[in-house]
Amino acid sequence: MANVHIIKNTTCEAVLKCYLTDSAGGNVDIDISTLALANETYVEGTSSATLKALYWGVKNTKHIDITRLITPANNQVHGHYYLTNSGNYVFQGFVDNVYSEKNIRIVADGAFHTILVLSKNGFTINPPYIGSN
Repeated sequence: MANVHIIKNTTCEAVLKCYLTDSAGGNVDIDISTLALANETYVEGTSSATLKALYWGVKNTKHIDITRLITPANNQVHGHYYLTNSGNYVFQGFVDNVYSEKNIRIVADGAFHTILVLSKNGFTINPPYIGSN
């Protein structure tokens, strides 16, 4: 069973808890368009989600691979983080924005959990509807 839970989602930041409980592992895909709030519009090629911080845990001898999904049809990915055991990265003074406009794929060979802190950019804010009386 794969799960993605949105812990926080504002116009400038999203925090996602992603986990897989299947001991055989698998993939968790995160479509960044789903981070658009009700008053936002996702703009393909302009909207992005840059990685600001990453927390993870996985059993001994297992690993997690966090990538950007460049071309889903042929499984082309880029920007790997190979993670083992447990730990965190907190990027201070910069963010990982390589292919930040692409969706995120997490691959693991066992059960795992991650918390991703993402900086949202390029989502269009929709003007409020002003109706006539």
